[in-house]
This record gives sequence, structure tokens and C-alpha cells, in this order.
Amino acid sequence: MRRVAVQGSASASAWLTGLAAASAIYLFALGWYDRSDETQILALSIAFAAVLGVLSVVHLRRMGAASLGFSRRFGVAVGGWGAAFGISLTLGLLLFPGVPAYFAVAAVATAAPPMWGSVRELVVVRG
Repeated sequence: MRRVAVQGSASASAWLTGLAAASAIYLFALGWYDRSDETQILALSIAFAAVLGVLSVVHLRRMGAASLGFSRRFGVAVGGWGAAFGISLTLGLLLFPGVPAYFAVAAVATAAPPMWGSVRELVVVRG
């Protein structure tokens, strides 16, 4: 069996890396606020949404032709991020509000799927 390395999309990889970093920073920062700090949480959430918007405009519009299997790799990375982010956010806000240690662990767990996708997208190995 012959293995061939195929160049993936650098823009998609950069977007996934940005998603991982922004999510980790957002969740880590959220751990410092109590549920009653609505104004600060809202400001933090708006900043997070703005960063994701800028990432999308800058990186996703640059994408050219996608490599074989891109949709699956990208979908798994973003789907894994969505699940981890949703679970982390729900548990954090309901059970662990204002507990920085929980949110630090949640930040790392949420960043893992898009970082995995980013690495996989840079160099795709085909058998």
C-alpha cells in the first residue's frame, strides 16, 4: 500500500486553530465570573462572537478547492467542538459558576477537537 501526503487547506487549519484559541480563552475567562455578573458575561460573549465572525470572514473566504475528505475532517472537528463547548458551558453555568478550575479544564477539553482538526487538515495522509 502506497501512502501519499496531500496538502490540506491552510485557511481551514488557521480557522480551526483560531476557534480553539478563542473558545479556550472564552471559557477560561468565564470561570472568573459568577452567574450574577450578567453585564461582564454578555460583554465577553459579544467579544467571543465578534472574534469568530472575524475569523470566518478572514479565513473561510480564502479557501480554494478543498482536498478529498475535507468535509468529513472539518465536520468532525467542528462537531466535536460544538459538543464539548455545549456540554462544558451547560455544566459550567449550571453546576460550577465562578469556579476557575472547572473552566480551565473545560477550556482545554473544548480546544482539543478543533486543534486535532487543524493538525489533520495541514497534512492529510492518504493510503
